[in-house]
Amino acid sequence: MNTDQKIVKILEDLKDGQNKLEAGQKALQSDVQKQGKDIAAFKNGQEQQGKQIETLVDVQEQQWKQYAQKGNILAGLGATAGTILEEQQAQRIDIRSLHTEVHSSKEELKAEILSSRAEAKMENVDLKATVVRQLKDHEKRIDELEDATGIPHPDKN
Repeated sequence: MNTDQKIVKILEDLKDGQNKLEAGQKALQSDVQKQGKDIAAFKNGQEQQGKQIETLVDVQEQQWKQYAQKGNILAGLGATAGTILEEQQAQRIDIRSLHTEVHSSKEELKAEILSSRAEAKMENVDLKATVVRQLKDHEKRIDELEDATGIPHPDKN
């Protein structure tokens, strides 16, 4: 082989190497473009997931607000129920005290009635005694007057 041929062969080898390099570069560029598209798709997926997460966070915040409102409502109901129970207890105490007062008043009234009856009986007995005594005195006087005047007694035969 002579030098010219060697040079031509080297040049051809260089040309083949350059073609291979160009083909490799094209393949690399194609791979890089595919990776770019994949990265873009990945970014889009991440963005969609980010939006979904934001939506879920918003929903969760709304749920927490609703839970807080429900908690406030329940706390208010509990306070109201406590107040109602306290009032009910106070009413029970009032009713018990009224019951005790009514019972003691009833007992006093019974005693007063019994005392009044006893007084009325005594007054009745006293009145009867007074009336009977006066009646006997009157009968005695009438009998004496009848005897003195000679008038016969209408009930006696």
